[in-house]
Amino acid sequence: MTDEGPLTAFEKLLGREAKPAEREQLYRVKEALGLRDNDAIWLVLFALQYYDSLYRQFPKAIGQEAARILGDTRAAADASMRASLERAKADLTRSMAIAAEGVARSAARRRTIQWLVAGMVLGAALFGGGVLVGRML
Repeated sequence: MTDEGPLTAFEKLLGREAKPAEREQLYRVKEALGLRDNDAIWLVLFALQYYDSLYRQFPKAIGQEAARILGDTRAAADASMRASLERAKADLTRSMAIAAEGVARSAARRRTIQWLVAGMVLGAALFGGGVLVGRML
């Protein structure tokens, strides 16, 4: 078997063309262990290299998924904060309207009481003046 044959089998396992780094790593192991193309362990190394290539993708995939989740979480938090801000504004507006209504009622009561007292004083003065005029006549 030539070097091309086993690597073609490796590429079939990968489902793509082997990267130069993957080829170098396989040949480095092959030479270090003194393997021949027809050694069974050589085929096992293909499977191990395949799993190594899969596992090397995990950190990148995990990073991408973490970034996506972080982005979604940030968007949800921003939306929640905006909604909370709008609720707080609405609550503040409602509270200010209630407080202003209370102040207006209180002022209206004071004015009503002032006019009532003024009317009673005027009525008492007129009544007293009428009694005095009536005694003089």
